[in-house]
Amino acid sequence: MSLITKIEFIAKSDNAKLLKQYQIDMHDLLTDDADWDAEYWDFYPEQLLQYTKMLNEIIKASSKGITFQALWAGENATEVIELTDKELLNLVNSNKIKTSAKYIANKSA
Repeated sequence: MSLITKIEFIAKSDNAKLLKQYQIDMHDLLTDDADWDAEYWDFYPEQLLQYTKMLNEIIKASSKGITFQALWAGENATEVIELTDKELLNLVNSNKIKTSAKYIANKSA
């Protein structure tokens, strides 16, 4: 089994093919101590900075923002958290990605 990362544009009119040029999968960023039963995933902090920069590029390419989730294969999100794009970027960079949440990050003006 593995961690499945999913990013989608909120606006269906945005170019979804653009996402294919990015390496969005986070499985290889997990530490050996990561536990899918924990509240938050445990990623290598030094790699999250690069991931946050990539997410920022994706958000900039969107018209309304993105949805983001990092769930164990076969699991479904048990909560939906709506926040701004900047809040999502801070959350990812600070290693606070919940193991069971889908994030809806609305693009800031």
